[in-house]
This record gives sequence, C-alpha cells and structure tokens, in this order.
Amino acid sequence: MVDRKKIMLRTSWISVIGNALLSLLKVIVGIVAGSMAVVSDGVDSASDVVTSLIILLISSIVSRPPNSKYVYGREKAENVASTVLSFVIFFMGCQIVVTSAEHVIYQKTGELPSMPAIWVTVASIAGKLLLSWYQFRQGKRVDSSMLKANAINMRNDVIISGGVLVGLACTFLLDLPVLDPVIAGLIGLYIVWSAVGIFRSANVALMDGVDDTSIYNRIIEAVERVPGAYHPHRIRSRQIGNQYHIVLDIEADGRLSLTEAHQIAQDVENSIKNSIENTYDIVVHVEPKGSSHCAEKYGISRNELKV
Repeated sequence: MVDRKKIMLRTSWISVIGNALLSLLKVIVGIVAGSMAVVSDGVDSASDVVTSLIILLISSIVSRPPNSKYVYGREKAENVASTVLSFVIFFMGCQIVVTSAEHVIYQKTGELPSMPAIWVTVASIAGKLLLSWYQFRQGKRVDSSMLKANAINMRNDVIISGGVLVGLACTFLLDLPVLDPVIAGLIGLYIVWSAVGIFRSANVALMDGVDDTSIYNRIIEAVERVPGAYHPHRIRSRQIGNQYHIVLDIEADGRLSLTEAHQIAQDVENSIKNSIENTYDIVVHVEPKGSSHCAEKYGISRNELKV
C-alpha cells in the first residue's frame, strides 16, 4: 500500500532542495553577470522553496484526525497557507517591478550582462522541467492536489526562464542593456498576477464556496434518479480541502414510515456519491411532499440554476 504522507514529504523535500540550489545559483550568477532578469528569476525560484516548505508543514497538519475543536478536520489549513503565501509572492513581485522601473526611468542600466547569465538560465530550464515532471508524477500517484498544483507552478517557471533566455539573447544581439530590467519588470508582473490567482482560488474555499458551480446541477440530477425523492432545494455545498460537504432538503410522500423515508434519504446520498467524486459528507433533510417554503437566505434550487 502506498504511504501517501511519506511520498508527499519526500517529494516536497526534493522540491525544496532542488529549488533552493537553482535559486541560489541564479541569484549569485545574476549578480556577478550583471543581469537583473536572472536575479528576478532566482527570486521567483525562492518563492517555490517557500511553497514546498508550506506543503511540508501542511502535509503534517491535514493528516491529523478530527477532534472536539476541529470536528471537520484540518483540511482548510491548506487554503489558509495558500492565502498567506499569495501575499508573500505578491509583495516579492511588486518589489521586482518597482526596482525594474527605477532602473529604466532613472537610466541605471549599465553594461551588457555576461554569458554566464545565459548558461545558468539554460540550466534552470532543464532543472525546472525535471522537478515539475517528478512533482506531477508523484502527485498523480497519491492523488495530491497540492503536489500537482506545485508541479504546474514549476512548469510556469519554465516559461519565465524561457522568456529570460529569449530576452538575454535579444539584449546581446541588439546591444541594448535596457532590455534586461524591462524583462525583469515583466517577470515581476507575472509573479504579481500569479499571486492574485492563488489568493482568489484559496479565498473561494475559505468563504465556503466551490470553484465548479456545475456541482449543483449534478446534485439535482442525482436526486432525480432516486424514486420517491422530489424537489431538491436549499442545496448548499462547500469545500473542505479537495472534498465536498453537501447539505440539501428533499421532499417525499408524507404517508411513508420513518424507515421508508430514511431509506430514500440514504438512496439520495448514495446517488450523489456515485455522481460526485471526493465527497466528504452528505446531509439530507426530508420534508413532506408539497410543503410550503419560505424564502431561504442560503442554498439554491433548480429554478435558480441554468440547466
């Protein structure tokens, strides 16, 4: 049997060490070679080190069992950590943009970067590709959304390094040192944009929302497949980690016995679980068919969806 926690920890440590070496190499060579773009790329790799360290910490937290204080477990620790990380990455990107703008506006550009800047960028692309492939492979192996997301983040870093490489080549060919801080600024803007995306994604779960609202259509369709279950309404869903917690009301014949009504509710739960993967828990409240309903503040029904 695969030891999920052990694989996640080992994969994260490999990511930490690999990104730390690449970041240190790019920052040192970037400073020595006089390339602000390479230094900025190194700073971006440093953010991957922070990300991997957070995954290490979160892996140990989310695996703890629920208790009287955290009855839903600690899966949302991943979203809290992602929010904190988004602010760190955002301010790193802003600093790069500001520094780059100062170099361009006040004409602080100096000599052309030296050739080592190109070689370290090539090495960075190769290293990032290997790390990304390994992270995604292990993420699929243990079905870890954190590892797969980190792999995609590293794959995006390959694009950044590729842009740096193209920019350096143009800098040498056109003999324009000013292109280097311009490229650094573009990298900074990309980092800021990535931080905003991380924040928006984490914020959905923290506010008890769902990324994929089509889940409500699937819930309604699952209920309608169950004989004796009618009018699914007041449907609420939220994400706990990568799992769904679903609550809904249904109607059934009011002449049924408690045992029969319970069996319909159980059939509804099973139908939803068969339609929606990663279901954490389902709560079904049964009401007599034809009950009058007041306007509800929370939850939705079929007439509020585009089906």
